[in-house]
Amino acid sequence: MRRWTIFVIAAVLIAFLFPFQSLPDAAAASTHQYSQAPHTGKRHAIASAKGHKHKLSRRARALAAERCEGMPASYTGDFGVSTRAALVLDLDNGQVLYAQDADTPIAPASLTKILTLYLINEHLRDGSLTLSTLVPVTEEASHSGGSNMHLREGELVSVMELIKGIAVASANDGCMAIAQYLGHGDPAPFVAAMNRKARELGMTNTHFENPNGLPADGQVTTARDMAILAQAYLSRFPQMLAVHSMTEFIHNNHPSHNANSLLGKVEGVDGLKTGFVCASGFNIVATAKRNATRLVVVVLGARTQIIRENEATRLLDDGFKLVTAQNYPHPKPVAMVR
Repeated sequence: MRRWTIFVIAAVLIAFLFPFQSLPDAAAASTHQYSQAPHTGKRHAIASAKGHKHKLSRRARALAAERCEGMPASYTGDFGVSTRAALVLDLDNGQVLYAQDADTPIAPASLTKILTLYLINEHLRDGSLTLSTLVPVTEEASHSGGSNMHLREGELVSVMELIKGIAVASANDGCMAIAQYLGHGDPAPFVAAMNRKARELGMTNTHFENPNGLPADGQVTTARDMAILAQAYLSRFPQMLAVHSMTEFIHNNHPSHNANSLLGKVEGVDGLKTGFVCASGFNIVATAKRNATRLVVVVLGARTQIIRENEATRLLDDGFKLVTAQNYPHPKPVAMVR
């Protein structure tokens, strides 16, 4: 009896001296089903359901990350960016002002559509397409799923309309329609052309499996590769910013709103593209021009839309400060994009 009394007293003392810290609720993260590659060399912080941060043991952090299916509630990289990867590029001189895990492979999601639009513009330039070319919509295209421009099977839609739908409404159906048209019914040749162009541009860690970024095994990119693509795209086809800056698009009486929440909110922002799939999180390639300077920001793997917006905004603001501050030396580039 005395032994049990001592045990109870000891338990009470332990509970009093070392109050129990519960692991955070991972339900919200598990709904997104993130599949993050191992993240090394960074400081991880796991927030509780109430938003407070606790200093957990290595074992506790591992258990929490496992419950979150590989992705903690937040984490901070070398530049204090709470995303899986990020990069800030000065478009005028190719200097990388910030970089965090810039070569980590991550699913591109709808950022894929930047390259789809790049190829469409190349076809327009060589005359194999015109803005008034009518593209037939197949059953497969009309049932692409995900974000769409509400294409109907059998309708004929102009290339100009498809460009707007892809850029503004992030139209998966529009991407499939143009890929099938250029591939004579088969999207595979278009996807092959995407991968050839990616290699030509120097996107060494990128591979595409479809023209719209819908989930597919082996479809990956990196923050650096997306910056390379954005640099080439904006340099060759700057007129596309007039489309990317549109906040709304209507087709078949269905309005679609641009998911780029920085438009009209952050100074100078006039593009470019957002994306989300469970394997990556929330992605964005954003561009802004202030005075004579244009920057491109790539954010990959934000846990929420708000984090994506906040981090992209902060990176733009800090990037412009680095470039334009009166008494600040010209920032030394981390690396050249090309």
